[in-house]
Amino acid sequence: MKILLWGIFICLSTLPIQAQITQNATRQLRIREEDDFFNVWGRGTDRGYSNGTAIGYVYMKKKKSTFIDKWIFPKAGPYAVNVFEWELMQIMITPDQIADSAFNPGDFYYAGALFATHGLTSYNPAKKYLIHSELVFGVLGPWAGGEQAQRFVHRLIHYQEPEGWGNQVPNAPLLNYNAYFEKMLWNPVKNVEALGGIQAQAGTMMTSLGAWVYGRYGLINPYFGALDLNTSARRKFQLYIFARPRFAMNLFNALLQGGIFKSTDTNFEELTNQQTSHMRRFTIGMDYGIGVGIGRTSIRYTQQTATAWMSGTGKHSVGSITLLIPLSKATYFPQ
Repeated sequence: MKILLWGIFICLSTLPIQAQITQNATRQLRIREEDDFFNVWGRGTDRGYSNGTAIGYVYMKKKKSTFIDKWIFPKAGPYAVNVFEWELMQIMITPDQIADSAFNPGDFYYAGALFATHGLTSYNPAKKYLIHSELVFGVLGPWAGGEQAQRFVHRLIHYQEPEGWGNQVPNAPLLNYNAYFEKMLWNPVKNVEALGGIQAQAGTMMTSLGAWVYGRYGLINPYFGALDLNTSARRKFQLYIFARPRFAMNLFNALLQGGIFKSTDTNFEELTNQQTSHMRRFTIGMDYGIGVGIGRTSIRYTQQTATAWMSGTGKHSVGSITLLIPLSKATYFPQ
């Protein structure tokens, strides 16, 4: 299985890639695969945040926003570059020993979530900052199909099937509002950028606060775009490395603790009483990786490392591959 998955990763990482969306965002397909087996140091696992698969549509509007887009998604000024998105994602959390059907009170619960995200990233090229806001809605628990998805993939690659999904968190609705702000801190030359960010999440999926510093170096177009098209997309080929040290204060996470409005027709309360592990209130991490881009087609590999989400489970690392594919030839720029 590891040889097969590593081969898949090598094939994906050879695709042409680009980093920033901004003014190249007219009608793009975004595919994202996250898995803790993906590891640049060859230390892949199959526990904790085990897998996340997402497919999304990124676009820019010709018409003014109405209803939800107008009222809950703030813009970065009257001349902002506004990039909207829809995304569908399924994620799975599993304990360390997936061959064991018994509940391990010192490890993660089994958890699956299926949710949609609708959001806006609003760039201000002149003042070099952005505002991202999004609405997330979906389901947690058996309705999310996490067990069926994981069993299918493991059968496909002839790997150990998970036997403990009978101990998963119960069904619950998910509704979240998330937002973050990023601002340029240092940009001495065109190929070096450093910026800072803060984030807030609130809802029945997760509630948290976070902050980070993000830096990248290489052949890059401006992170926040530019008022002039020729400047914002001057490079047709991009190649860069990046790093992002981050900090988070975690107040609630339904995938680790169970949903707020959860179903009561399961044995979850009994499992909760046995649980000895608990969610860590504070975590730190480091994301790093490489990006390559040709025109509006892009791929980026990110290694996401973090201290333990749950006490006693140890630090964890997840690899993420993001692919952007243009669905239109021309780029539209709203006036």
